[in-house]
Amino acid sequence: MRRALIALALLAAPSAHAETCKLTPKQVVTQFMQEFYIEKKVRSSFETWVDPGYIQHNPYAQTGREAAIQFLTKFVEGNRGQKTDIRRIIADGNLVAVHSHGWQEDGTPEQKRGFAVVDIFRVEGCKVMEHWDVISPVPETAANTNTMF
Repeated sequence: MRRALIALALLAAPSAHAETCKLTPKQVVTQFMQEFYIEKKVRSSFETWVDPGYIQHNPYAQTGREAAIQFLTKFVEGNRGQKTDIRRIIADGNLVAVHSHGWQEDGTPEQKRGFAVVDIFRVEGCKVMEHWDVISPVPETAANTNTMF
């Protein structure tokens, strides 16, 4: 009985990583985005910065950290000329939004213009717990001169 109580107490206790985390949610997401989007280190970035129970809201990807690693590894390997420029990172409590420009260097004219992307992350204890995204193609011409970035 005593062993069972000790085991339950250990399971209920916050992880050591969460207790020792000194980073803000914005710092966590900034590190994650640099390693994932810019350096293309899919597995290591997700294993370092994303919780195993990661909740994915993109309807084209399954939920869970390992599912994201599998999905995104295939994407990165199949799109070697894909580039990302992070334009701004905005935080409100544990929610962090990243506005970026993604494009394919060696693609069609549409792929070279790319997409405006907003990723939204929920962070807890130095781990990305949840993700939403919205993506909009950059048009050939615009009704104004403001750009999407």
